[in-house]
Amino acid sequence: MKPSLLSFLLLTTIGCSAKEPQPEIIPPAQYEAQGAAVEKMRERLLRENPDRFEARTLDHGGRTVRYRWFAPEKADKPLPLVIVLHGSSGKGSDNRSQLLAGTGALGAGVWATPERQKDHPCFVMVPQCPPGEMWTLTASWTSPVHPLSPQPAPALADLMALLDDRLKTEEIDPERVYLVGASMGGYGTFDWLVRQPERFAAGIPICGGMPEGQAAKLKDVPLWIFHGENDNIVPVEESRRAFSQISAAGGPVRYSEFKDGGHQISVHAWIDPKVAAWLFSQHR
Repeated sequence: MKPSLLSFLLLTTIGCSAKEPQPEIIPPAQYEAQGAAVEKMRERLLRENPDRFEARTLDHGGRTVRYRWFAPEKADKPLPLVIVLHGSSGKGSDNRSQLLAGTGALGAGVWATPERQKDHPCFVMVPQCPPGEMWTLTASWTSPVHPLSPQPAPALADLMALLDDRLKTEEIDPERVYLVGASMGGYGTFDWLVRQPERFAAGIPICGGMPEGQAAKLKDVPLWIFHGENDNIVPVEESRRAFSQISAAGGPVRYSEFKDGGHQISVHAWIDPKVAAWLFSQHR
């Protein structure tokens, strides 16, 4: 039987002090009311993203790393960088699908809109995972245990080199590099964060999962985890377990669960100005 939300709440509150983080439950009435705004933004970004983001490549050990890059028009000081890891539907070699497929249009594009840039100017990097690969070497997303692989997946090793390159060539504030992603990108966010926690000021993994036994590595990285209660692709237990373990390790973690929500709930987090305000307030 699938663990209920009530049992999860009891497990996370028994023996906890009042100061320890508690999960936030978002009722359907609250997020479903955003449906029209989400769809309007998605349709807009499907049109705007390809022109707003420059298509670029990097050679890394004979592999071509494809990514899209957005830079503000005016930057008189080093600015934050948001790295967006797409889900499975964005895979390919066209350097385009990561901006358009699935929830990718919103997940990638919202950070570069004029209204978001007005409040939070930043660079945005949206790499594309090659076909047949993943950001992690996780064998199965439904497995109750998936250990950290000894070496990063080739696609993630590419991103590590790509970040090195961007930090050398752009006016990026190294104290404000943020990593966000949903679904496969949520797993990739966790995987990269536990391998190089010192590189990031904060992370937002959505509908993903943390490699087993790695919570202590995230005790100094602010995280805001999201998941849908009725996700039929990535079990909600993945995020609940990560939240519980990181909390127990003393990490600065938040967890928001969309009651009755499915796998596509990331769009509600991406358009929420409170989420953006939280992210950009974090510094290493």
